[in-house]
This record gives sequence, structure tokens and C-alpha cells, in this order.
Amino acid sequence: MRITFLVRNIWGIGGTIKTTLNTAEALAELGHEVTIASCIRSKKKADFPADERVKVVNLWDTRKPENGGEKLNFIERWQSRSPSALDADKVNNMGESSKLLDVRVKKFLRALDTDVLVGTQISVNLYMAMYGRPERYAMVAQEHLYLDHYADRHRELILEHYPRFDAIVTITDADAKAYREALPQAADRIACVSNAIPANPLPPSELTEPVIMTAGRLTGMKGFDILVHAFAQVADEFPEWKVKIYGRGRDRTKITNRIKDHGLEDRILLPGPVTPLDAEWAKASIAAVPSRFEPFGLVIVEAMAAGLPVVCTAVKHGPLEIVKDEENGLLVAPKDPTALAGALRRLMGDPSLRRKFADAGRETARRYEPQQVVGGHVDVFEKALAARG
Repeated sequence: MRITFLVRNIWGIGGTIKTTLNTAEALAELGHEVTIASCIRSKKKADFPADERVKVVNLWDTRKPENGGEKLNFIERWQSRSPSALDADKVNNMGESSKLLDVRVKKFLRALDTDVLVGTQISVNLYMAMYGRPERYAMVAQEHLYLDHYADRHRELILEHYPRFDAIVTITDADAKAYREALPQAADRIACVSNAIPANPLPPSELTEPVIMTAGRLTGMKGFDILVHAFAQVADEFPEWKVKIYGRGRDRTKITNRIKDHGLEDRILLPGPVTPLDAEWAKASIAAVPSRFEPFGLVIVEAMAAGLPVVCTAVKHGPLEIVKDEENGLLVAPKDPTALAGALRRLMGDPSLRRKFADAGRETARRYEPQQVVGGHVDVFEKALAARG
């Protein structure tokens, strides 16, 4: 099959970008012709490089011309300052959202020659609904958030436009159920295919380094401030232990200030973004995922694949489907630093418990390896094409 993924910005960092690249590589490995169409290109070097067998096309290179970007003509400059068709409903939170982006996406989708077009986020899914050519290719809407997360207006747009797609793919069973209940007329076209996370190529952590590790965008969603407050409660009991929070984001200063409030500048570190994280996981002994909400939780599976025991907040949907409390990790109450501190205390003080959860977690992680997951995508695509005759 010829398969095209439409993404907002493949040059950035984030779970949707990473899993799209993992899926694209797995599909290419099976012999499919895979293209990733990135609405924008924002930098010279991608945080997650694409497999050489996957073609990447950019619809708008937003870098400055002297840095390799486009030089816009007068009309394009005007379009770049004019609102997008999506802006009235505040669907697209990209800074580049504009009439120019609309024009570029429309031109690409109208000329696209592919078998399957896959959207990866609500704004690009709505672009597919607006500008796609259903008579020429199958259209599949992937959802990397979950239906109950959306504001009322965005949910209305989903319920209005998604039924016209050939398939809707969620990343958890719970979300697939929610979509089937909300869209009974499309229930037979809704499928769950979990995110794909490659096996860690390094030996598993020896679980001897006194390091708690986590990673993700430094935003309120990830709850890293909760981790700071939790660690502060156990820091004096375990003076040799440290915390490392990898990533970048708008809340870096806020998190740094919370660290300073507790006097833990030398114990809680913010090394910035590192890709890949395989070698860093190997230097840690506990993974903490204190998210306020988490549609899936790539970091959970990454940590498990690296042989770390995981402590995770019991938020829907991903964590509840990945982590089985007291079997392959620990689930704690959301937004509760004391509960998180208690779980960390147990693992920091009990090497055998760390090993028990780490071993079980590695077995769990194998279910999410691309070669285990990619068949689900192929089934969705083949079913969509078959239904079209």
C-alpha cells in the first residue's frame, strides 16, 4: 500500500511524533510505501530522525530564509497573517495556524496520490475532512488524545466530521468504547491500535543507581511539579537518591522555582531534551510518571522496556491499561504528592520489589513493540480499502 501520514510538525518532540515515526518505520519494513507530510518544517535537524525508507515532505518551511526556509511572496505573507479556517474554534494551537497553512494543506491533499491518508491529530483530521479527496483515497483519523478530554466545541466538531472517515483509530480500548458510544453509526469503523515503542537495544538497567527518572514536555499535564513535591517528602530519608526530569517546555522556570523552594537544586536535575533516552534509562532505577492526564503514556512503556519499575498516577486512559497495580508497577492517586512519595519510598527502600516490577514490566513492554502493533494498522487500512470496493 501507499500510505501517507499527515502531521502538524514532524520536526518537533512529543509522543505523537515519535509513535508516528515508529509506525511508519514498521510499515516500511513490511514493504509499504510510506510518506510523512509535515504541515511545517521548523528546524534543520529533527529531534527524532525518520527512517531512510520513509519519505518526508514539508508543506511550509517556516525557518528564516537565511537558515534554509522559504521566502514568501507578498500574497503568502498576507496569508500567513490571516486567520485559518480552524482558528474560530481554536482547534489548532500551532503558532503557524493561518490562511497560508490552510492553502498549503489544501493544495497538497487535493493533488495527493496515495492509497491511504492518515491524520494524526484533531486539526489535521479536520483538514482531511475539509480538503481530502475521499473519491481518490481512504481516509483514517487517528486520535492520540481521548474523546472525553476535548472541550465541548471540539467534541462537536469530532462528532460532526469523523463519521465521514473510512476508519477512526484510538490508542486505548477505553477510548474506542467512548467513540463507539458517541458515534454508533460509525461503530464498525472504530478500532483500537496502541502506540508502538521499539525494544530498548541496551541491556536492562541494573537498578543499582540511586536515580528516579522521568521525561516529557515540561507542562502542567505531565505533573513534574507533583514529583518535585513528592521527592521533597522522602529526600532526607534517602540522601543518596536524585531525580532527573528530561525534556523541554514552557513550565521549566516554574518547575525550577519549585525545586528551589525545597532546596533541592543539587538533587532534582533538569538536563533538557535527550533523544534517544535509551542510555539514560539504563542509568536510573525507578521511573516516575506523575501525569495529571495521559492519553497513552509512551514514557511508561519506554521505562518498562529499559527494565525500570514504574510508579504512575492512575489517570485514564493509558496508564490504567498498561500498569497493573502491584503486578508490573504501582498506581497512585492523581495529583497527590504524598501518595506518590509513599510509592517512591517503597521502591527506593526495597531492591527486590524494584526487580519484581521491572521484570514484569519488560514482559508488558514487548506487547507494544512495532512488529506486534503494526499488524493492527495494516488490518485497519486493508479493511478501509476493501469497504471502498
